[in-house]
Amino acid sequence: MAGRSVSGYVDEHVADRLQAVAKTEGRTPASLVGQALSLYVSLPETARTSLRRMETLATPEERDWFRGELVRLLLRADMTLTQRRMADELRDALPPADDEEAIADAALAWERAVES
Repeated sequence: MAGRSVSGYVDEHVADRLQAVAKTEGRTPASLVGQALSLYVSLPETARTSLRRMETLATPEERDWFRGELVRLLLRADMTLTQRRMADELRDALPPADDEEAIADAALAWERAVES
């Protein structure tokens, strides 16, 4: 899908940080800006209002706390996705739950695979 160019202004610190993050991730600054804007505009108005209030009213310590909470939430969501994907991958590799011998054989095979 073709995109559309938009422009905006940021202070020098944000521009420098954007360049550094883009370089570290091997992406373009435009792709990072696009991803950030997609997230922002997908939020409901109440969340966007809260973000704006955080920018203007919160102390630096409160903003640090908020960033920490956001990181924890994102990591928790990522872990949930990882667990779901692992369960999907393992589901077909596991023997039926009522076949004790097959379960023991699979456990031994996995153990040997790890040891080698």
